[in-house]
Amino acid sequence: MESTEFCYVCCLVQDYLKYVLQESQPGPAPSRVAHVLRNIASSLQKETEENLKPFLDTLEFSSIEVARRIFTQVMEQEFADGNTNWGRILTIFMFGGIVTKRLQEHGVQLTGENKEQISYFITEYIMNNKAEWIEANGGWENGFLMKFEGQKSWLSLFDVKARIMAVFSFFSQYY
Repeated sequence: MESTEFCYVCCLVQDYLKYVLQESQPGPAPSRVAHVLRNIASSLQKETEENLKPFLDTLEFSSIEVARRIFTQVMEQEFADGNTNWGRILTIFMFGGIVTKRLQEHGVQLTGENKEQISYFITEYIMNNKAEWIEANGGWENGFLMKFEGQKSWLSLFDVKARIMAVFSFFSQYY
């Protein structure tokens, strides 16, 4: 049985992926955290997708397992320097959204079971690698929201974008 925190993060991931895929969602985001996450990560994701299109076009997202492998490799590189911050936590969601959209674009049927597998491997990554950091840095309500809610200028997002570009540059050597 999964912990309450696992379920909470999984709900954030599922909500974000539904938002990115533009699936019909009745009403507003299920929480303030989900709302802020939708707004910040999706705007960053759109810009990153445009900038990385040539590289992303070289990857064949042929299955959920391939997507999991690419996701894991990119996240390992993203955090290889041992540093974690809220901007980098955003990259987990953002790249999960990119992977999910690319699967759809490559003709992989995103059935309920497939979307569950995707949200599960993203959640597993967060819980296995970043849950302690998240908790030690105020959690979602007192850390993430304090960092991003209500801010009009997200200077740290520029750093996130630069970091993602560097990771993809490194990652492209292998694909």
